[in-house]
Amino acid sequence: MNAWSRSTQSRLSKSTVLLIGTDSRIQRSLARELQALSATTVTAVDLDDAGQTQWESRGRPAVMLIPENTLDPEEFEEQLAALRIRAGSPTLIPIAFGQTPSVERRRALRNAGIELALFGRFGRHALRFQINRALSPWATRRPRGELRAPKEWRTRTFSSGKEKAVRCYSLSSSGGYFVTPRPWVVGSDISLELPWGHERLLIDGRILYTNLGGDERALPRGMAISFRPLRDHIQQVIRADISATQAQLEV
Repeated sequence: MNAWSRSTQSRLSKSTVLLIGTDSRIQRSLARELQALSATTVTAVDLDDAGQTQWESRGRPAVMLIPENTLDPEEFEEQLAALRIRAGSPTLIPIAFGQTPSVERRRALRNAGIELALFGRFGRHALRFQINRALSPWATRRPRGELRAPKEWRTRTFSSGKEKAVRCYSLSSSGGYFVTPRPWVVGSDISLELPWGHERLLIDGRILYTNLGGDERALPRGMAISFRPLRDHIQQVIRADISATQAQLEV
């Protein structure tokens, strides 16, 4: 392991994230974000370096973040298989990150067994969203029902004459999850400001469930909102936006 490598122990997550790459601004930024998400993080320069790690003392890696531009599709499948054996982690899931590659490059990465990605610019919510997908036993299955995607925008909610500022964590055309330290009570009827270009639409919804901090690894503190039926054109715009975001999250 190289000099900048370190392991940060989380009290919330029992899973270990392996971060591949040389010491750089993006790698240091990702390490800080993972630490802020309370993830146990181990870094390595490359796959060979990761293979030399004594995983018994660090926890078996469940997720691997690896720069897209360092991958050789013709060798990666064999390298990943070897690392899974050495780390004792047969379900280690890779997530490629970096600039959005060409159509041909993406096809080659998919053929090498990589399905999840963080292409282009992304924030903490997208990082957590993808790690949760990788940790899910259904990581490689297509989602059923409405597509959802991580978001980072701030907005406001209203209920019983009161106002609460929130940040969107994930969104679909049927609802979303919103981060706030003090969620509304489950079952509350609320209104939400939805960004719409330079305007904001007011849509109605209901609180389905809240997370008050007991499951911080899976979700930040906040609340899930189910939207009342939306007008068709609004629903289609949301779906188009979600699909565009999803394109950067899958190889």
